[in-house]
Amino acid sequence: MDSKHIYYFFSYLVVSLGLALALVPLMRSLSFRLGAVDRGTGRRAHKGIVPRLGGIGIFLAFVVPLAFSLSRGEWDKFHGRMLGVLIGSAVIFLTGLYDDVKGAKIGHKLLLEILAAVFIYYWGIRITLISSPFGSPIDLGWFSVPATVLWIVVITNAINLIDGMDGLAAGTVILISALLFSLTGDNVHMQLTYAILAGSLLGFLRYNFPPASIFMGDSGSLFLGFFLGSVSILSSHKATAVATLMVPVIAFSLPLMDMTYAVLRRFYRGMPLGEADKEHIHHKLLEKGFSRRKVLLILYAVNILILVSVLLVVRRQFDLSFFGLVFLVVLAVLGLRMLGYIEFIPRIREVLRNHAIGRKRKYFNYVIRRFRRNVAKSETLDDFWTHLRNLMDEYNFSRAEVNLEIPGVSNPVFAFTNRFDAGRPMSLSFPIMNGSGEQLGEVRISKQMDDDHFLCTAEMVRALSEEVSRFVTKNLHI
Repeated sequence: MDSKHIYYFFSYLVVSLGLALALVPLMRSLSFRLGAVDRGTGRRAHKGIVPRLGGIGIFLAFVVPLAFSLSRGEWDKFHGRMLGVLIGSAVIFLTGLYDDVKGAKIGHKLLLEILAAVFIYYWGIRITLISSPFGSPIDLGWFSVPATVLWIVVITNAINLIDGMDGLAAGTVILISALLFSLTGDNVHMQLTYAILAGSLLGFLRYNFPPASIFMGDSGSLFLGFFLGSVSILSSHKATAVATLMVPVIAFSLPLMDMTYAVLRRFYRGMPLGEADKEHIHHKLLEKGFSRRKVLLILYAVNILILVSVLLVVRRQFDLSFFGLVFLVVLAVLGLRMLGYIEFIPRIREVLRNHAIGRKRKYFNYVIRRFRRNVAKSETLDDFWTHLRNLMDEYNFSRAEVNLEIPGVSNPVFAFTNRFDAGRPMSLSFPIMNGSGEQLGEVRISKQMDDDHFLCTAEMVRALSEEVSRFVTKNLHI
């Protein structure tokens, strides 16, 4: 890189930095006026009230110098592509801004992200090839559309999710921008883009470094994620975002890993995927007793190590084979395990157990439906009691009996005893009601408390009550 280009990049970086330094403080008063403040709840690792419209300052400090550069007509064929990225990014910025001020549902935000990513694809910015560690690149064909959309949406939300601690998202994006700057080779236009982006974030970081006096909000984090996801496609070799499979994945590995575990964690616990929690990587480090500044510096150091490894791989100074990549992933998982971030062995066991219970639940629903079909065809009491006994066997009940409050009927009309005796029985009794709401009798059942196969209880109780009532009413002419 010659001195002319260095001066060129540096001058734009300084301009964007200066704009951010001037604009971001103005957003504080605007945030309070609009009520766009963060009160230290949810996943935020801070206390007190902090304004969250810093993303406006980042966006303007970035777009103004970039638009000036585009207006000078120096971009050649990249002019149109970058214009498309800016249009899509502006839509996402406005989406995040609306969420910061008014609040938006996660489904609506995700829909707009997908639509903006589809727009980027049809603007001509797309992933068409994906390299394989086992051979020549794979042409994605029609799968290019979902691959491009998925890449952009995932990166958008990965950056959004790590914006839960002072300085983390801004610093991470600066480091990724520095890496992408070095990987674009002689593409002066893309290098300029990353220089301007880094400058705007450096200016913002002046106010966002712990303790932060302003946050970027969703307007900043969603914009940064969407923009990075889009331009990383342009920056990659031969304009294919995953031309070298491991490079962008490793470059974004920290936010991607944090996002992946967040999604799995919330899904596993039955939480809404958009619900905030305090179990991200930085939260776990804070729980270890580190200060916010130390946690931030640790995560910066991890990011730097990751990005240096990417540079070494790309420049062929470090041979990272496919199995070497797997080894690094295993090391990362073990590191997170040491932090207490993922208790993967107990959780895997519980996931497998829940899967088995889910299959059994489906089976018992089938058993109940089969019982209803069979008793509907029963013509005699013996047939009916046979099907009822089969149901008791399927549920592994210890004891069961049916008593009817009908004159002249000897109780119990049905009695069932299994070949084993329950050590810790759990007993249920429920009435048999006719269509008029009158009680015809009662069903009593017992089963071992430590048997986790007592599933679909409500469905089984309802089936017993309704079918016994229907059959008795029909055959005894009550």
